[in-house]
This record gives sequence, C-alpha cells and structure tokens, in this order.
Amino acid sequence: MRAQDLAEDYPSIDVTAPALEAARMIGTDRRPAVVVVDQGRPFTVLPGSQVLNFLIPGYLQEDPSLVRAMDERSADTSLARLAGKSVGDLLPRDRRTELPKVAPEATVLECAAVMAQLHSPLLVVVDRLGVLQGVITASRLLETLVG
Repeated sequence: MRAQDLAEDYPSIDVTAPALEAARMIGTDRRPAVVVVDQGRPFTVLPGSQVLNFLIPGYLQEDPSLVRAMDERSADTSLARLAGKSVGDLLPRDRRTELPKVAPEATVLECAAVMAQLHSPLLVVVDRLGVLQGVITASRLLETLVG
C-alpha cells in the first residue's frame, strides 16, 4: 500500500486567514489539525495543541492548578486572544514549521517514519510539483498498520 492509497480529502486554510476560523475548523470538525497553505501550496500543519498553546497564557501552562481559580469570563478572555490574529500568528516562532510530507508512492512505513520524526498528527501527500494530493491522518495510518 502506498501513500496515494491512504490519502484522503482534508480541509486546508490559508496562512492569512483568521485564526478563529482555524480554531473552529479544528474544534467543530473534531480534527487533530489543519493543513496551512501559502499561495495555494501546502506550507505546514497547525495542530490543535498549537492553537491551545496560543490561547492559554504561559503562566497558566506552567502551573495549570491556577486555572481552577478562574471563572468562565476568563475563558472568554482567552478566546479573545485570537481576535485580529491570522493563522500565521499561531505558528510557533521558536521552532521549525516543516511540512510533514511524502510523495504519493511512499510506503506505509515511510509515512509512519516521517510522521513520527516530525511529531505531526497529519501527513501531507504532495506530487513532484508540490501540489496537494491528500492527507493521511495518524489514525488512518495506525488503522493500516495494526489492522
């Protein structure tokens, strides 16, 4: 089985789109991540965990027990952090945003190796020209590997 056999249609979002739109795509559709495109080409993957990282202030991430003292208005304040921000603003600045990609003819084990190396919940299948052919999710890959 090859990557092209596992690839599925999957939503993508432009790097300049509103950050709230990406958060809704991930949350509403219960997806682990979205594919970020730049000028129509796959650029990176934005996982839901990165959106949460942007939403939750650093001091709360360092000591999650502080959150218990907060009310629902505080949650609304966290969500407001997305206002006026683009998808690009959500991407990490301090580490690479390498595109987890494989060619359509990649084997299942090659797909697994790339996904594991980059710690990505999605793998983008692109042709020689960089055109998106589909996406392989970690759950789809695991289903294939374990039966």
